[in-house]
Amino acid sequence: MLTYGGTIGDVGYVLKVHAKQLVALQSEATEVLYGGAAGGGKSYLMRVAAIAWCRAIPGLQVYLFRRTNPDLILNHLNGANSFYELLAPYLLQGTVSITAKPSKISFKNGSNIHLCHCANDSDMYNYQGAEIHVLMIDELTHFSEPVYRFLRGRLRTGSLKIPDKYRAFFPRILCGSNPGGLGHSWVKQSFIDYAPPMEIRTTSDEEGGLKRQFIPALLEDNPSQDMGYEKQLLGLGSPDLVAAMRYGNWDIVAGAALEKLRRDKHMIRDFTVPDTWTKFSVIDWGTSKPYAVGWFCVCDDNLLLKAKGDWPDRLIPKGALIMYRELYGWNGKADEGVRHESPYVARKILEIEDEAGEDIDYRVGDEAMWSEHDGPSTEERMRDATKGRYVMTKSQKGRATNYQEVRARIEGEDGLPMFYTTESCRQFWRTVPSLQLDELHPEKGPDSKQEDHLYDVLQYACASRPYIMTKRDRYEDDLKERRKKQKKKGGFY
Repeated sequence: MLTYGGTIGDVGYVLKVHAKQLVALQSEATEVLYGGAAGGGKSYLMRVAAIAWCRAIPGLQVYLFRRTNPDLILNHLNGANSFYELLAPYLLQGTVSITAKPSKISFKNGSNIHLCHCANDSDMYNYQGAEIHVLMIDELTHFSEPVYRFLRGRLRTGSLKIPDKYRAFFPRILCGSNPGGLGHSWVKQSFIDYAPPMEIRTTSDEEGGLKRQFIPALLEDNPSQDMGYEKQLLGLGSPDLVAAMRYGNWDIVAGAALEKLRRDKHMIRDFTVPDTWTKFSVIDWGTSKPYAVGWFCVCDDNLLLKAKGDWPDRLIPKGALIMYRELYGWNGKADEGVRHESPYVARKILEIEDEAGEDIDYRVGDEAMWSEHDGPSTEERMRDATKGRYVMTKSQKGRATNYQEVRARIEGEDGLPMFYTTESCRQFWRTVPSLQLDELHPEKGPDSKQEDHLYDVLQYACASRPYIMTKRDRYEDDLKERRKKQKKKGGFY
């Protein structure tokens, strides 16, 4: 191990770190995400960094967040290498103190480590007046993007006097996380996909204007971790969970609601939909949140989609549902809409269809579009703006039932899925695979607090064309229908 030391008050100290942790401590980046795999030493790094920076800069205010207070206490105040253990000699000598309410670690030079939690998005307003010099978030994917942006907006040095040798490094952000969690999608987009690992790249003013860096850390980067822990990770059971937690694979989403959804199985190349196929569109409405529109077709017979370019031959079974086009009303930031008016969107949808020369058999709309609040509903405004051309039926809102319909189509039968998207549906693949289950009601599928608008489009589409997965179920369903018809005729079957 390497040493990272200094003084607290008049007392010298030495903190031990590993090579990858030292890279993060000394990085010139001012917005760092550290981690990936479980066991990489993320939480320990944050404690060491908080202590070292508070020692170096008198009056520094560090805010360390976990989503819940129990997690905060368990991870940072209990057990080996906790704050209590790392600071034990200085607590005895009175150069450092720890208080419970509010949870705070105070240094003799006026620096403080504030131990914070933000269980609900609304809790972020508790920190509206905070002047944060260093923001630390442990398990960043447990937080929503609005919370992160809000807390980042409190980052400033104010009147703090920063020594010349540290001036370029503060204020700064240090986060740690594994793949998965409610925030997986936006964290991946902001850090993992933003630049190659280790590269430091300055973000735009709209993104905070900080020097952003992703520092990947694996179990091997933390030799202090008992390597028996590897067996626990390999024994998680799900290959996806192992890939995410053992190897830090951000392309695999641990705990995903649709864990069997795969690009290599469910994405096909763009193609011209035959005029004879059933076509329909589905809309999930939003203004401050994105609106989402999906166009679907039903494969009316087994289709062999011939190889083209890098795309191999694909067999699409009869009855499969294909999402062949999308329209997504967002402003480029996760889960933020463009505030387009509903008449404009209705006309735009029709323009797209007219340009393609399509006849749409039916349309489905989010049932909330029929709500009236001191005026015409969204559905009525869209219908009137198009002189009655844009006519919809209400979506089926049974979230638990719809979730099973979606899963059944993704699973398919005999190794062939009964749902596909074309390659042009990019926002679908950006948002849907990373959706996490509702923690309180997992039977309902994805948590609705996420960017789930194209999932809602999919669930309404599937609900409009229920899929019976097995041949036996199809036979029994057909038998019931025949019995009903026979009963109406006054006979028995």
